[in-house]
Parts: sequence; C-alpha cells; structure tokens
Amino acid sequence: MSETTADTERATTDASAETDARARWRAPVEPMGDTDAAGARVLVLTGLGHKNALHYGPLADIAEEMTLVCLDPDHVGEIENANYVQVPDFGPRILRVLMLFVVALLEGYRNEYDTVASISLVPYGLYALALKKLYGYQAFLGIIGIDLDHHAEQWYGAGPRWAFRQFDAVSVPGSDHAERLLEYGLERDRIHILTNAIDTDTYHPIPADIDTAYDFVWVGRFGPEKDPVLFVEALAELEARDTDFQAVMVGNGTLRTEVIDAVAAHGLEDRIDFAGWVDEPLSYYRQSDTFVLTSRRDALPLAMLEAMASGLPAVVPDIGSVTDAVTDGENGVVVDSRHPRALAAAMERCLDDEYRGPLAEAAPDVRESVSMDEAETDWRNILTTLGNKNTAVSSTRD
Repeated sequence: MSETTADTERATTDASAETDARARWRAPVEPMGDTDAAGARVLVLTGLGHKNALHYGPLADIAEEMTLVCLDPDHVGEIENANYVQVPDFGPRILRVLMLFVVALLEGYRNEYDTVASISLVPYGLYALALKKLYGYQAFLGIIGIDLDHHAEQWYGAGPRWAFRQFDAVSVPGSDHAERLLEYGLERDRIHILTNAIDTDTYHPIPADIDTAYDFVWVGRFGPEKDPVLFVEALAELEARDTDFQAVMVGNGTLRTEVIDAVAAHGLEDRIDFAGWVDEPLSYYRQSDTFVLTSRRDALPLAMLEAMASGLPAVVPDIGSVTDAVTDGENGVVVDSRHPRALAAAMERCLDDEYRGPLAEAAPDVRESVSMDEAETDWRNILTTLGNKNTAVSSTRD
C-alpha cells in the first residue's frame, strides 16, 4: 500500500469516527406521554446582542412561545416570532447585567413558562438556576466554550462543575465537550450537541478562479485564549524561509499592542494587514485562500465554520471539538503541536495550489452539518428532553 493511499484511508477512518461520535450525541429524543416540543414556552436570558438570532432563532421557530430578556436595544426584534423584554438602557453594562436578573424575575412572576434558557454559565446560567428554584422551570444551559475550557479547570472549578449538574439539559458544540460533561457527572440524557449554526445563504463558496488578496486570514479576539501572537510567529517562520505570502488579521482586543509589537519585531509590516473588529468578516473570507486558527482552547469556532463554508480550508490545532469539522488532509490541516514551526509547515503546504485545491473544494461540505435546520433539530431534542422531565415530575406528583 502506498503512503498516499494509507494517509487517505487514515483520514477517511478518522473522519468517520468523528462523524459517528457527533451523531451519537444527536440521536433523536423520543417524547414521553404528552410531551410536545412545539408546545414549549421558553424564557431566554441573554446578553448576546447580534448573535441572538443565530443562537435562538431556530428555537423560536419550533417553540410555542419564546421571550428574550435582553440587554442590547439595537438588536430587539431581530427574531421575528419572539417576544422581547428589554433591560432599561442606562448606566454601565455591569449594572445592566445585574438589572437583567431583576427584570427576569418580574417576567417570570407575571407570565407562565416551562423552561428558562441561557448561554454561558456566568451570569446568565446562574440566573436561570435561580429562576428554576423560584418558579419550578426546567433549566437549560448552552456552553459555547469558556465554561468548560477555562472555568471548570480552575482552582474554583468544583463550583462550575456542580452548577452544570443542576441543569435539566446542557448543550455543547461538539463531541469532545460532551464527553467532558460525562466526566463531570452529568447524566448522558441531559447532554446535547447544539449545532453552532451559520447562515448558509450568506456563507457559500465563490468561483475558484477569482483572485484573492491574502494567502491567510486570522479572525477573532486579540486575547490570550485565541493566541494571535502565535499567528505572527508562524508567519515569521515562513518569512525566514523566504516564502512569499500576504496575511490579514481581523479582530481586536487586549493583546492588540502585543501583536503589533510582534509584527514590528519580525519586520512583517508589509506582510500583515490589520482589519480591526468587524461584525461581518465575509469579505475577508472572500479575499483569502486559507483560514488559520491558533487558539489555546476553543470549542467549535464560528469563524472557522464560516470560513470553511465560504470555501477556505482550515489550518487548526487539535483542540476542543475542532476535529468534528476539520479532517486532516480532507478539508484542512490539523496540527499536533501549537509550535510556530509546526503551524508554519502546515500553512506552507496550503500555499501550494495543487495541495490546497482539493481541501478548498471539500471545505464547504461543512455547510450541511451547521445549517439553521440542523440547529432546529437539536433544539427540538433539547425541548423534548426538558418536556420529558416535566412529564416525569408531573407523574410523580400525581
């Protein structure tokens, strides 16, 4: 057997294993008794702003009623079939975050709900647990990443791990995080994968013969967990090899000065452009050939999924549930080490059109697994789980 054939078979086997692992966590949930996901009344506590539509839009499409208690006035009304209760828009954000709890208490007192839903344990998940205790709701927590990747592993991690176990249903973006919740003592039937959905009408490939401005694009917060300096260091390795390239970094954050200093120290000012923070990075995906992820920890990054859906192969470290979407040698390159040299070697391979071409052709297939329809299916499973628990509680009382 040739080395190329063996590599292909290994990649196919790995891809099947990842797909099967994800599918096991998304198996349909059978309703118990009169449980009906479409009859659920859901109270959502959120500070997600413009991301509310992505995360909660599919829920609104299947629930009987969904009300969002939210912080951001600019995004009220973006989900058509949802009700909004807005926190008063005055004072610093931290004050409004605290006020959201008071507004949620009043909303729960005035109206009837079956479920309280939140994404992110602190503070919204903790607020949800308080409403569960006061009003008897079933409580749902959506974990995007940091709750597991950071808080649960800190010296105070016993607190978050205990809190996870108090929810009636918990979702994560991928199979790696689902397995970790099992390790933390959650029952399997409480754990769900919730598709990190993207707008597939917006993110789709364009003709391959269109000229691009950048070989590499990096998108995210300039913060320690995203490690933007590693991207600069990998590009410095390429520069040291006399490799020709252009790159763009889309984002902003606390490490911006450190990143700019690193660019200057390596003499890469003419190689790297800074786009700043943009809410919609689509134009940068369209101008680029390869997406690069450098995170120390992550779940299943939305930016990576958007880039792949747009036709960019992804160079990624093997972290979180990233390999639920990226298969080495099939639609991207998975790097075992987060060392700049290892990352640079993978990036250099993607400068070869013949190597990158098949990866870029396969990358948009991710759209099938991250559509709004997939998220709607996941929400239906979650609501059925919560409804079953309500049914079980009612039967016990009877």
